[in-house]
Order: sequence, then structure tokens, then C-alpha cells
Amino acid sequence: MIYKLFSSILISAASLLAPYSHRPFANAASAEKENEVKSILQRMESDTLAFRDEIERVYSARCETKTLTECAESHFNDCSSTFPDQQCMKPDELVISACGDGQSCNALWDKRLSTVSIPASLVRSSLNNPSDPEVIESACYSRLAEQYMIDKYEADEEYWAKYNLQPSWTYFGAHNGLFRKSPAVHQEQ
Repeated sequence: MIYKLFSSILISAASLLAPYSHRPFANAASAEKENEVKSILQRMESDTLAFRDEIERVYSARCETKTLTECAESHFNDCSSTFPDQQCMKPDELVISACGDGQSCNALWDKRLSTVSIPASLVRSSLNNPSDPEVIESACYSRLAEQYMIDKYEADEEYWAKYNLQPSWTYFGAHNGLFRKSPAVHQEQ
């Protein structure tokens, strides 16, 4: 099942290049440029399969005492959580119109964290944290993939810089509605 999910993610990831098809590296007639595009798609496929393997690894550790203990005090409220290494996004990284005009600091993010989003219908406790044990479990085990997600983004910044592009963020969506993303960024409500 996870392989099927990641296969569909791979197809979606490959389609991410479509908006950039007007750029010289994506539509050049030369064999060299064609090989470069193939290399990019192979990297995207490899990255997707590696992330699948990481999610399978962390899922298998979901019931370990260390996982449960470290996660017990976590806070999942996107509006009141703070990022320890937050910084202003540059206009070419992301502009959230509700936060600014793209000329000054328009959104805060932290490349050293991930955040989770949980549908409002699943948040029923006084602290705006999930109350469903299955959602809590998903938040806890997916947190184990956070360092992988951070390291991947950092490596991708260097790779995509040669194309003058920002790297894609890493996303994980659980079957129960929980959504983890890295880098961490506050969402518009």
C-alpha cells in the first residue's frame, strides 16, 4: 500500500517540472539537455523511494517507548507554536498575502523543523491538540522522520540552486488527515 502511495506521489513529483518546461534546460533539443532532464527525473524518483523507505522505518518504531515518551509533551497548535530558528522568507521563497506584500518579511519559517496540520474536526482537546489516539500516533511516528526531511531540504537547496530554483518542500500525509511538512511554516487559517 505504501509503495502504491509513493508511486502516485512520484508521478505527481514528476509533474512538478511541467511549470518549468519553458526554461531552457527543460525544452532544449540537445542530447545533453535531454540527459539533464532525465537525470533530474531519476533524482526525483530516487528521492521519493528513499522517503518511502524512511516513512516505513519510522512507522515500525511508532510503538517504541522512546517515541512515545518524547512525543508525549508535544504541542500541535499551529497558531501558538513558535519556531526556535525562525526567519523571514524571501519573496522568491514564498509570499503569503495575508502576512505581507512580498517586499518585506511576509512569512516566518524554520528550515530546522517540520510542522503538522490537523483538520479542525480532529482537534477536540482544550489545548487544540488532537484527541484521537490514531492521530496522536501518526503525529508521533511521523516526527521521527523530521531529521530526514530537514537534511533532505538542505541537500536539495544546493542541488536546485544550479537551476536557480527553490527546492520542493517535503510533505507527509497520513490516512487520518494529519499532514507534516518541512520546512516549518505557519499556515493561513
